[in-house]
Amino acid sequence: MILRAVNLSLLTLVVAFISSASSESFEVVDVPVLGHDIYLEPEPPGFHATVTAYSSSPDETWGDPFITASGRRVFDGLVACPRALPFGTNVRIGDRTYQCYDRLHRKYDDRFDIWMSTKNAALEFGKRRLLVEVMEG
Repeated sequence: MILRAVNLSLLTLVVAFISSASSESFEVVDVPVLGHDIYLEPEPPGFHATVTAYSSSPDETWGDPFITASGRRVFDGLVACPRALPFGTNVRIGDRTYQCYDRLHRKYDDRFDIWMSTKNAALEFGKRRLLVEVMEG
């Protein structure tokens, strides 16, 4: 988006960005402009969340460690999501898209938990604060 401001010494811009989570955030910018173009960059879509990793280790799951809460078998690209997101929702975490077909314990319902094929890989991933984007469609 480009705004052209001519013959103004100070312009206050109020820009509203609406995230995919339907919350509004406002940015007020005081910009000295005298015949200059002002380039507004939108904030990245999504939100930051705690992201962890888990494996099909019996001590990390309930019941059959290879069956998810949705009844599907585990697979590469699986993520456990908060209950607010329906099963089958695609979410982008970092540079990869995952499919939500599992759940975490209710006390961790604000997190995302990526399935990994080994416990060592899950431990190596650890606990991170990452940008998460809920994909449309």
